Amino acid sequence: MKFVLLCKRHYTNKDLILDKFGRLFYLPVELAKHGHEGIVIAADYRNKTPFYQRIENIDFYSFPLQPLKLFSFISQINQTIKNYQPDVIIASGDTHFGALGLWLSYQMKILMIFDVYDYYPAFGTNKIPFFKSLFQFNLRKADLIICASRPLEKLALTYNTNALFIPNGIDQTIFKPMNKQSLRQKLDISQEDKVVGYFGSIEKNRGFETLLEACRLLRTEIPNLKLLMAGKIGIPLNLNETWIDNRGFVTQAQVAEFINISDVVTIPYIADDLINFGNSCKTAEYLACDTPLVSTKVDNYLANYTTISEQSLCNPLDPQDMARALKLQLLNPQKTPFPQELSWSFLGQQLAQSMGKLLNKSL
Repeated sequence: MKFVLLCKRHYTNKDLILDKFGRLFYLPVELAKHGHEGIVIAADYRNKTPFYQRIENIDFYSFPLQPLKLFSFISQINQTIKNYQPDVIIASGDTHFGALGLWLSYQMKILMIFDVYDYYPAFGTNKIPFFKSLFQFNLRKADLIICASRPLEKLALTYNTNALFIPNGIDQTIFKPMNKQSLRQKLDISQEDKVVGYFGSIEKNRGFETLLEACRLLRTEIPNLKLLMAGKIGIPLNLNETWIDNRGFVTQAQVAEFINISDVVTIPYIADDLINFGNSCKTAEYLACDTPLVSTKVDNYLANYTTISEQSLCNPLDPQDMARALKLQLLNPQKTPFPQELSWSFLGQQLAQSMGKLLNKSL
């Protein structure tokens, strides 16, 4: 089967092509390994010139997408797709990509798969009138819906019986258990410190302020507690306290090292639609590194993982309860096992098989 993945180039503060990041990179690469042929066409909101790179038997095309040059963008991708003559279009990244994928599939009389890796109606672009209805239309009309979380799968099934759970996986060559002592020596972190880790973007719904307050409370009992953090900060924060170690924006390889350095890692999220319908990439990364975890009781975690340690859970927006859970995990750690089916190889095989069945059914 020949496929085209239509998506955006930058997401989750990463560059799909240069950073080789996430499901929009690994799923097409794994599909190629499992016998399918494909190309990726990515909309670039940041750069004004087209870009091309071939990586692991996949051609990655990046075309600028600017409001005043929308028709030029559509014309470029339309011609590229027609020249390629695919059997299926996979549209991902937002509601309007799903709609564009549907339009192109109708034009070419081919199959369309809608990849829903987040609750798109909660994205900023969906403040545009009728976008919620357009999202629902995409769900109804797609030949197959790929869902990154169980709550998204449940939602999709109310509109379409053809929905497939393909969560966010991890690259096990990057995210894996490593030697904590040698990494701490390498990265200048004391062997005696109790390190609480948070790695990822910090936004209003991430609950990071609760984590800060929980750590302050816990330092009265554990004075050598340190907070190690890395990622993009999108809200005002005071991080001047000496026990806070902010490493800023780092590579995926560095994130894996920081996770392994930590005594416990955290997901302090607040429950909202974007969180509850989602499936955070960092959860699988944490588990793959075999590091004890503390998470708030949000569906982002509870609905997607079945073998959860009860003592690793705490209430959102409750610093005292989070401090309690952190203390338990620091003094008597209980780990949540890593589900081996979260490897990109396994997930790619699942998707490849489903696409093959879809094509055979359409013939």
